Amino acid sequence: MDSNSINITTPQKAAKIWVILAIAALSLFFVLSSLSYSKVDAVSIWILTCISMIYFSTKTQKYLGKREQIAVVLAGFGICIFSFLNIPLGLGNPPFSIAEFSLLLSGISIVVFGLLAFRTLIFPLFFPIIAVLGFEMYEIFIRHEDWLIAPLIPPTITLTTGIIRLMGIDPSVNGNIISFLSISGETIRLAVVSDCTGIWSLGTFTVASIIVLSTFPEAISKRGALLILIGYIGTYASNIGRIAIISLSGYIYGPEGIIEQVHIHTGWILFTAWMVIFWYYFFTRHLGFSFTGKKRQAE
Repeated sequence: MDSNSINITTPQKAAKIWVILAIAALSLFFVLSSLSYSKVDAVSIWILTCISMIYFSTKTQKYLGKREQIAVVLAGFGICIFSFLNIPLGLGNPPFSIAEFSLLLSGISIVVFGLLAFRTLIFPLFFPIIAVLGFEMYEIFIRHEDWLIAPLIPPTITLTTGIIRLMGIDPSVNGNIISFLSISGETIRLAVVSDCTGIWSLGTFTVASIIVLSTFPEAISKRGALLILIGYIGTYASNIGRIAIISLSGYIYGPEGIIEQVHIHTGWILFTAWMVIFWYYFFTRHLGFSFTGKKRQAE
């Protein structure tokens, strides 16, 4: 350890305290702000970041020298300032959202761990920052490059109409519009646009995969690659399920009322359920982790 370090606690204890405080801060933000799909995406990123922090705290620690501490602390303050400039710069979307809050929380955390001189524990703190900036660049790109998403629309329509036909609904397709009659005889029209293709869920899953593979390089293998591929397929399938459920709600209840609430909530519920199921299997079966406290052998 560097002689100039001001460490006052162990890495393991510091990581555990940070996880508790981060969860408390995020919970408070969620209570005080409205629900959005981006907040649900952020939950998965922060959960994986917390897992990474605990994992890295058990590794052999490296410590910052005095000059490195100053650089890291200044970088942390810079990220905190940037969190308030993110929207004025045209990168974020007003009001102050989970993206800006994630930048602020990460910046504060980097300052704290920079002062504690825990070099090893600083790396996971950049995951939320990379996720936020990555998504913002991703959004700017795909909003101006429709050709990137357009190929996903036809298979999304085909799979969705196939599923709802199995439900006993007889849809017709005109371009990107799926139409059918509700039980009451009213016409239901669903427009499948770029945001309906699951492109954001696929992006979130990509970021989550990068975090996991960066934290656990031993997960990189043929079996790991196959599981990640299954993860992408499941993520896309959850979005198809979302559209099918929206269609079913319109068929049963008509074009007014409940269909709007189903449209708002079904997506994040299905995606969250899939993320929990998939990563639980990945951690317990592929990496050999046990959330009951006992290490098990990976399959």
